[in-house]
Amino acid sequence: MTIQHNVITDPNIHEPKGVASAASGKVYKANGTGSGTWVYPLTGLDTALVGQVFESDGSGGGTWVYPPAKGHAEIYINGGTTVHTLGSASSFTKLNPTSEWTASGFEDVLTVDAANGEIDLVLAGHYKIDFWCNFTTTAIASGSAYKFKFAINGTPSARVVTVTKPTNGVDTLHVMASGIVNATAGQTLSIYAGGDGTSSSTNIIVTEAGLNALWLD
Repeated sequence: MTIQHNVITDPNIHEPKGVASAASGKVYKANGTGSGTWVYPLTGLDTALVGQVFESDGSGGGTWVYPPAKGHAEIYINGGTTVHTLGSASSFTKLNPTSEWTASGFEDVLTVDAANGEIDLVLAGHYKIDFWCNFTTTAIASGSAYKFKFAINGTPSARVVTVTKPTNGVDTLHVMASGIVNATAGQTLSIYAGGDGTSSSTNIIVTEAGLNALWLD
């Protein structure tokens, strides 16, 4: 008995041609001339990393990238008691009181090296960074300055945020700053501190601090 293919019903309808060898997740794409191939719905879907999204280039193609803010990390100091000595002659040195920086545990894509007071900027591009710090000073002249800069790969920025002592005694000071930076993949972010003619080579104790990086694009 002859049965026309177009009248066959389930469960007798066979699977599409080539389905036996098609990889999981592929779909059949017609070529417009009566045939076709099994392909992934989006180019590169089989190699895209977890959390990435497809970004169209406006010309029929595109690439797999992390969405803005996907890459982020933070290190902080809580209840710090370790002395940090400022560099001499107004020089800047990394703000890294021994064993005080801690990873927040909320890292995604980005990683941290808390023991060295660094955030690893795994992705190339622009980052929003935020820094804040509470610290105590030694008893030196009022008006003495304390200066802080962000550093990429150990090179301090030209930008600086400064706070000055209000008294001649031991003061508790607060400083905070934010900005947009550019980095290549694999560079590090850290904070450097320095003093002026009076505060250089003196001690501070960072009691509370935070440094975070948020990848933008």
